[in-house]
Amino acid sequence: MAEKKTPKTPKKAAEVPKKSPEIEKDSRTLKELQELLEVFEKIPKDRRTLLLTRAKKEAAGEILTDEAIEAERKSLQRFFSGIKDNRKKKLIARKIEEVAFQAVMIRQAKESLIIEGLQKEVVNGSQHYPKENPAVSIYDKNCRAYQSNIDKLIEYLPPKEEKAKSALAALRDEFS
Repeated sequence: MAEKKTPKTPKKAAEVPKKSPEIEKDSRTLKELQELLEVFEKIPKDRRTLLLTRAKKEAAGEILTDEAIEAERKSLQRFFSGIKDNRKKKLIARKIEEVAFQAVMIRQAKESLIIEGLQKEVVNGSQHYPKENPAVSIYDKNCRAYQSNIDKLIEYLPPKEEKAKSALAALRDEFS
């Protein structure tokens, strides 16, 4: 009996195995992490803790999120539950939305100031010079607007809620 010979396929040159997309992504991530570690080691220990806390909050979505704004809005809204006039309610609701956003933004700017300080070092080519942290102006502008908006909200408080007025005034003083 004659044996059937199967046609031989030509051998390909030794191929370099392609990295899967997951492996490439992991190696890029590893390089980024190594860079971060090098930078992190140069930072003073007291600031490392603050930076790590901030990074964790940011990763968890706790900084300037809709949830944080909504929580702030709810805490303010309860002061105005006794208002009956619908036009006034709509006006107050818009003001509360603005104040809630400002409160969260002020907290974030304040945290940035604590972590990064009042000045940042700017690199422009071979020049290194200090520049004011943008969070300073954000904090300043929003504190003023927040103060003004809180004062307006205090004017709209129902007359029977003197306790709420003092609590809202205390909230206003918290960011001063």
